[in-house]
Amino acid sequence: MVKLLQLLRERDPAAPAIVQNGQALRVGELLRDTELLAARLQEAGMQPGDTAVLAALPDAGFVRIVYAALICGLRLAVIDPEMGRENYREKLKQLQPPWAFVDYRLLLLQEHPLLRWAYFKWSKKGIYFPRSPGVRIIATGKWMPIFQKHISFKKWMTSPKPSGELKSLDEIATNEFLITYTSGTTSVPKGVVHNVGAITASILQIADLIRGGHNHRIATHLPYFAIIGLNAGVEAYLWEYKSSAAQQLDFIEKNQITTLFSPPCDYLPLIEYCEREGRLFPECLQHLFFGSAPVHRSFLERLIAVLPEHIRLTCLYGMTENLVVASIDGREKATLPTDAGDILGRPVSGVEIQIAADGEILLRSPQMYSRYLHLEKRDEWHSSGDLGFLDIAGRIVLTGRKKDMIIRRNFNLYPGLYEPTINRIPGVTECAFVGVFDEIKHDETVALFVETHREISERAFRKQLEHGEYSIDREALPDLIFFEKLPRSGRQSKVDKNALRERLRLWNIELL
Repeated sequence: MVKLLQLLRERDPAAPAIVQNGQALRVGELLRDTELLAARLQEAGMQPGDTAVLAALPDAGFVRIVYAALICGLRLAVIDPEMGRENYREKLKQLQPPWAFVDYRLLLLQEHPLLRWAYFKWSKKGIYFPRSPGVRIIATGKWMPIFQKHISFKKWMTSPKPSGELKSLDEIATNEFLITYTSGTTSVPKGVVHNVGAITASILQIADLIRGGHNHRIATHLPYFAIIGLNAGVEAYLWEYKSSAAQQLDFIEKNQITTLFSPPCDYLPLIEYCEREGRLFPECLQHLFFGSAPVHRSFLERLIAVLPEHIRLTCLYGMTENLVVASIDGREKATLPTDAGDILGRPVSGVEIQIAADGEILLRSPQMYSRYLHLEKRDEWHSSGDLGFLDIAGRIVLTGRKKDMIIRRNFNLYPGLYEPTINRIPGVTECAFVGVFDEIKHDETVALFVETHREISERAFRKQLEHGEYSIDREALPDLIFFEKLPRSGRQSKVDKNALRERLRLWNIELL
């Protein structure tokens, strides 16, 4: 039996598994629904190894689909629905999936051009799923009046179980199970394929960090973290991350949430609200986890100022190819210097680290991806694209992204080496260095984009960059400084440096 299902079966069937909109799905019900869905998929003709795109809402249905796919040997491809229409088409072309779980609202947009036009005009980050001939659609979420042929997920889940015997596959660690895409890929979609063994290792690695102590109820808007919570033996509460900070804090108190798991940007509205109102995070919280994006010291300092002292903080470093690489206590990290780079913590159990001659971090572990979708195999050691080193305490110190390195004159400018220091300047929320080549001066124009939560003059800001506690190397001083809200992309809301480079490129053109 698949280990993740086995762990679920070992829990009390009456215990709440997932709670959403005040309704609890219990462990026994989740197991029953999972087996029903698996039986329906097999009855409909799904074969082990088939690929299915997952474009469903991040809800309890999403979790059911993941577990049913494990039973059936289905290969799930999760594509960020905010990536844009052309990007989505390219990935579907690469995958050629026979199946797709798609939310009714996305299907409705397919069928109504006027509605689609109005939606994309109104929404700057509209989600999308293009019409895909030859793909069998299983429609999820709230029913909408669509006319194309499809299977209703809701009807499947409310009809009697098929009479045929459910064929549950034995776990084979090397079976491909999950396909996700790295951010920023365009010409050749970089699909990252994980097998069952790697995904299981990743989930159990994080579950071990959550398990025990006072962690009883985890709240998240990401279903992956809900699955991690299930395997850690805690109740998983799914909430609407677009709700206001006041509503989220009320949700935490009302449901006595003990654990939060989100990227740092999701905590910022809560921090800002508490700063304005002169209050602290709820006392019921015990442990906050941060993943999917860099955790800056400046962020931690602001967060700790609005936290009760008993709340633990854990910062995780990972990537699409290896979900958990290292971890560090957030309160400890907030006290560490940033002059050498961003201290990410010690590698977690099973992860081996090497530093290449050019400073790139190489790694291997049981969590490692199997291959990129467009390639047959991967190298033994994964080239992370991150630059860094191991300090005397055995911690990974990040100095920047290899692709983000800016060469100006004879100086190699590593953004990750300076951004953490600049982020600590009072009033700065986050910053980003980018560079574009100037054809006139035959060198890079370097810009620093700065998002602030209070007004800062450029003159005073430049003085802080040049002298004192927050000063940086003179060779790294930017040619231009823009104070504006940073663009973000994807469900993890990472800073979109490609968009910033385009902004800088257009600025250069306007000057010509």
